[in-house]
Amino acid sequence: MAYQRTPYVESKRAEARERSLQAALALLGEGGWRSVQMSAVAAHAGLSTGALYLHFPSKTHLLTELYRAQASKELAVTAEIAAREASAAERLAGAIRSFAERAISAGRMGYAMVLEPTDLEVEEVRLAFHAQFIAQFRQMLDEGCEAGEFQIGNTQVAAACVFGSITESLLHPLGPTAQERSGARRGKRSDAAALVDSLIEFCLRGVIAPAESKAKAKAKAKARR
Repeated sequence: MAYQRTPYVESKRAEARERSLQAALALLGEGGWRSVQMSAVAAHAGLSTGALYLHFPSKTHLLTELYRAQASKELAVTAEIAAREASAAERLAGAIRSFAERAISAGRMGYAMVLEPTDLEVEEVRLAFHAQFIAQFRQMLDEGCEAGEFQIGNTQVAAACVFGSITESLLHPLGPTAQERSGARRGKRSDAAALVDSLIEFCLRGVIAPAESKAKAKAKAKARR
């Protein structure tokens, strides 16, 4: 007869697994991907290294699961903003601001999640999530075009450009030089705010329809009613 785990055993396993992910997350925030070693995670989680391998068969499994868990939370935030009752421009600006400000406030963690080179398998997961973020931005751009707010030839390309602008603009405030400065002290809050404002202005300028195009779109929408 095959052994069946009791609910108590399953709950303890789930608790240990979650504790391991939280330990890995803490190490990631302290020193980036290179700090997330199996022995260090096990010690931080209060487990033996062998016990950690019962939950994650390899370091690759741990790193990819860690990235998925954290990126899923950020994707959910962007999706929630994209679904709000507001103009497309307001939602687009809100999504850009949220992503950039959350990454900057996360400091070392933000750099690790968005920009830091890591294992190939983690990079593949990162690219898959980037595609999902781009899809959320494309949704807002498509809706903006339908409403006459935006004038874009190819919303897929534009969405990739918007997301690329966000990630690349974060290289200076999150990159290695910024992390090393004054013991990884973050830049001035005013500098970060100015960067995000400039980023939003740049992205909106690239998609906002001219006034005459907006007027025509509104007239067409009114005629269809």
